[in-house]
Amino acid sequence: MDAQAGVPGAYGRTTARQTESTSAAWIAVTLGVVVVAIATAGMLRGREPFASWYYIFVWYGTLVAADGVVALTGGAGERGRFLLLDRPAHALTVLGWSAVIWFFYELLNFRLQNWYYVFLPNHAGVRWSGTVLSFATVLPAVFLSMAVLRGLGVARDVRWRPLRVTPRLLTRMQIAGIGMMLLVLVWPRYFFPLVWGATTFFVEPIVYRKEPRRSLLGDLAEGRPTRLLRLLFGGAAIGLLWELYNVRARMKWIYTVPGLEDVKLFEMPVLGFFGFPPFAVECFVLWQALVVAGVAVPRWSSARSAPRRRRILAAGAAVAFSILVLVGMEARTVSSLGVRLTDLPGVPAGTLQAAGFDAFSLAKAESRDVAAVANVADREASVWVETARVATLRGIGAEYVRVLRDLGIQSVADLAAQDPARLTSAVQQATGRAMPEARVRVWVRGARHETVE
Repeated sequence: MDAQAGVPGAYGRTTARQTESTSAAWIAVTLGVVVVAIATAGMLRGREPFASWYYIFVWYGTLVAADGVVALTGGAGERGRFLLLDRPAHALTVLGWSAVIWFFYELLNFRLQNWYYVFLPNHAGVRWSGTVLSFATVLPAVFLSMAVLRGLGVARDVRWRPLRVTPRLLTRMQIAGIGMMLLVLVWPRYFFPLVWGATTFFVEPIVYRKEPRRSLLGDLAEGRPTRLLRLLFGGAAIGLLWELYNVRARMKWIYTVPGLEDVKLFEMPVLGFFGFPPFAVECFVLWQALVVAGVAVPRWSSARSAPRRRRILAAGAAVAFSILVLVGMEARTVSSLGVRLTDLPGVPAGTLQAAGFDAFSLAKAESRDVAAVANVADREASVWVETARVATLRGIGAEYVRVLRDLGIQSVADLAAQDPARLTSAVQQATGRAMPEARVRVWVRGARHETVE
């Protein structure tokens, strides 16, 4: 009798918890979608902080919404359970290690020179903080896409012939990983695509040896490619979002991939999208390596806690490594900072700011409207507009607009008429610094596009 009497009460409590979890999930989805919508509207209208900080607003909104979808679509035993929001310790380590992992790829990019950043904040502290916040979204995006696909049942019943995992196979994989990385570093122009697999080949055998159930090789040894397929499909979807969110952002990255600069979807060369699926696999493998090393907190199972000293050393090393890469990025991959009217040569910043202009709105303005506001001749106002147009074109920035003016390039049309190789040499002589020709090609191609329109 007592047992029977206890069942309805337990059922009622379970139903209440499920209802509460479902409500929380819908709140997360709604909140995330609202943030994405507001940020997108603000960015399209050029309103700050959304115009400059669009990527951060839209990605954190997307992560919250996706976590809500995970809670709504979870399978048996997981419905109503968030991937990130349910376990703060897990979320914090995912975010933190996400930034560190991407800093590793930024370090490799010092050699590859496949992308660079434009219009970043002028204040170094703000710039570095924004960079860390942006890089912290990488692992959560990959894992949430995987979880959403799991909830939708993608690849749930796929089975294939089990892979025979032997010590020889593991050793050969690691040798291959080392070889791939050496090719990338020695001949980056020809072998740069291998960067999105080299680490997987080296690290995955380590994970398998320590804890096969966390390893993709362990899945394949049982003939279950489910996680691998979800990572590949999810990586492709997330890659599309990464590039979609980047293309209209003011602070953004621009690719200069050898041989692939002419045919792009958003900012990414079309063939470059094939790199996102293996990159998602690499993120998963690196995360599992951190978990089995005891320095990261998994989602559900108990953390394999490393000795406290090792965890402190790992955290300290991660922070030191990140700072060193940030310093390197300042010299190697940060091409321009935010353009302010006060930075533009010959432009009356005070007058135009009082009229509501910034550098980007001035670049889009009609010279006659600017002339009327500033009470000057249209010809003088047109010079200001052209200066702003050049400075805001394809990440050129205020520093290089001065260099270009000194070289006699006063307008977008002047820039469009340049030969990229000769202009690169002239810029290098004027600044006394190395300038990748690929960046100058981006400038000239952008100017030619503007003049054709």
